[in-house]
Parts: sequence; C-alpha cells; structure tokens
Amino acid sequence: MTTPETNNSTEAQKQPATTVVASRKPNRFVKYILNHKLVFSLLFALIVVFIWGQIKINKLEKDMLKLGSVHAAQMDSSRVENYKSISNIFSWAVRSDLMRGNLDQASRYLNNVTKEPYIRKAYIVDLDKKTILLSTKKSEIGLPVSDITLLQSNYNVVKINDSTTRFTSPITGLNTIVGVSVLEADFR
Repeated sequence: MTTPETNNSTEAQKQPATTVVASRKPNRFVKYILNHKLVFSLLFALIVVFIWGQIKINKLEKDMLKLGSVHAAQMDSSRVENYKSISNIFSWAVRSDLMRGNLDQASRYLNNVTKEPYIRKAYIVDLDKKTILLSTKKSEIGLPVSDITLLQSNYNVVKINDSTTRFTSPITGLNTIVGVSVLEADFR
C-alpha cells in the first residue's frame, strides 16, 4: 500500500541535499541610485554641507551669547566705577556747604544729583547723631539710620538687589568725618 504520502517521504530521502545560491536582483530603488551616482553623491554632499553649516551657526550663536554676557559685565563694572567717581565728587561738593552750615545749598546739590541718569535717591547721613541729615525724600530727614553699613566712614559700593546699587563716600571736615553721602542708583 503505497500512498502518495509515503512516496513523497521516500523521494525526499533519496534526493541529495544541495544548496542553491539564488542571485538576488537589486531592488528598483538601489538600481535607480546606481544609475544616477552623480546626482545622489551631490545630494549627499549638499546634506553634509548643510549639517556642517548648522553646527557652525549654532557654535557662533553660543559664542556670541558668551561675548554678550562678557561685554555686559564689563559695561556694568565701568558703570559702577563711573558712579563711584560721581559719588566722590558729590561728597566733595557737599562738604563745603556742610562745613558752613548751608543746608539749603546742600539740598540743591542732592536734588541736582538725582537728575543724573540712573540715580534714584541721594541722602547725607550725620555720623554724630546717626540720623539722615538731608535727603531727596523729605519724609526721611531726621530718621535714624537703620543700615549699619551707612555709618562706616569709608568708600563703599553695595549691591542691594539685582538692579539697585548703593555708593557711599565719607564727607571729611578739617579733622573729623562730618558725614557720609549716599547715592542709590537703579541700573534697569
């Protein structure tokens, strides 16, 4: 009884095992690329140049931001030095009027110095009484000084917050320090 199933299994056993290498045809896309090598090589070069250009642009933008921040820091430091000089000159100008007891003229100096760009407030501290002698805000005159750094008789630059800076300069008399001039600048 031979069935077709048993015949197939015996035929499979009789055939020798051979490997056939089938030659694969390249697909259409690869064939198209191989036929147009110049166009695709130029397209590849264009993509590479574009990516390289984008990398360079990003690097230049980062460098520009760094230079901008360095430049801003240099501008801030030179601005602080300029206002430190203004504070010193202001204390010299007020000195002679305080020595003579001419508070009206000293008050005019205070009002005029606040017309300078960025200067928001100016006042003079009496070191003997530890009070505000003159101020651009009339409500502050005669109030006790709450900040101990204002009672120091040296040149000082204090950054109060991100934009406000306080410049202090001593006002010297003949033998003693008469007071301290204080300028507050807002660099916004």
